[in-house]
Amino acid sequence: MSRITGVWKRRLRPLLLTAVRRRFGFGVPTPRAATTMAALATAGRCESVRLDDLPRQLLPAHDVTGDLLAVAQVRAQIDNPVTRAQYDRLLRGTVIQPAVQSFVAALTDGRVTHDAGVVMAGGDAVLEEVSGLGFASDNPTNPLHMSHLPRPRQTPHTVAVLTTGSNHNYYHWLLEAVPRLDLYARSGLPIDRFYAPINSRFQRETLALLGIPREQIVPATRHTHLAPARLVVSSFHGSLSRVKTDFLFRRLTAHVGLWAGPPQRIFVSRGSRGVRSIVNEREVLRVLRPLGFERLRLEGMPLAKQIAVFSRAECVVGPHGAGLTNLTFCRPGTKVVEIGTPYRPWTCFYEIAHHRGLDYHLHMASPTRVRHFNPQTAVGDSDLRVDPAGLRDVVESLLSGRSRLPERVA
Repeated sequence: MSRITGVWKRRLRPLLLTAVRRRFGFGVPTPRAATTMAALATAGRCESVRLDDLPRQLLPAHDVTGDLLAVAQVRAQIDNPVTRAQYDRLLRGTVIQPAVQSFVAALTDGRVTHDAGVVMAGGDAVLEEVSGLGFASDNPTNPLHMSHLPRPRQTPHTVAVLTTGSNHNYYHWLLEAVPRLDLYARSGLPIDRFYAPINSRFQRETLALLGIPREQIVPATRHTHLAPARLVVSSFHGSLSRVKTDFLFRRLTAHVGLWAGPPQRIFVSRGSRGVRSIVNEREVLRVLRPLGFERLRLEGMPLAKQIAVFSRAECVVGPHGAGLTNLTFCRPGTKVVEIGTPYRPWTCFYEIAHHRGLDYHLHMASPTRVRHFNPQTAVGDSDLRVDPAGLRDVVESLLSGRSRLPERVA
């Protein structure tokens, strides 16, 4: 059934939509070329405001404990030395964050479509550098794979794009889309409306906490195609920075009772279903509860409450997953133990912790129920089996202030 659904989304549905739009005159041709903001500025087709100029940054290594034998076994499966070296850097946290130059630009002939925010200049070119999708994206709903787009809806307003390529994911929404608001505010350009997705509860709650009323939002959907009088866009990238995390902490903790209540010790649970579940979670909780930890399921919890809980956390323990995006709201010095799988040593939550000044440690679980692994890219995923005693020792050492954790992955 899933294969049939995939064929429908990737092949049949785009063909059907294209045929209908072309046959009945409901659409306009999709641009087949790309351009850059620099080219538009040279041609006098946009107004641009230069903002941050962040240098390239090398993050320091962090401690790694847990099932290091499983790490070595996964590493041995990687096909080439370049990917293996990258795997080692990700595992240790010694990642290189690229230099970033941020800007905001306004176009008088701009258009935007799709919930990912595909930005076009006039009818002739796509601006991939400020779009959530480009020509190479394999997203099954990528409008650039169709010959025709819906006819654009005109609006007399100045509209700013507030999207990312993975709006449905809480991490990508919060760390990629929402920080564009900071750039817009600092640019000083006037804005009437925001082009933003509001299908998910966390999207609506985020915008409400930021003080953006519903009447100022133009819903971004897969079928929206908007041609405002003036389209405002910002530089767009997934790289994390202290500029982003400080903005999110400052704005989203301002009205949620930040310092109310005593410090908490949190265990973030993904339950028994889904990817990266801890299969022996009950055993883990038996050793953490005597240390004062409370189990939290974040699904269904109002965003304001999530922010308040993390903002007063003393220690956070949890498996790799979108819930750890809330580390953005922790105070400097908060202790963090991310429980990972050797099949997915990604550094996104360590990078948040680094920029927020948190005391971060990675504890590797033993992988179980491996879902996939590509030895060429070193990308995979699995569920987790945690050694309760080993995790307890790590957490106790962190809480006591001892610099245990002598094990590092070479």
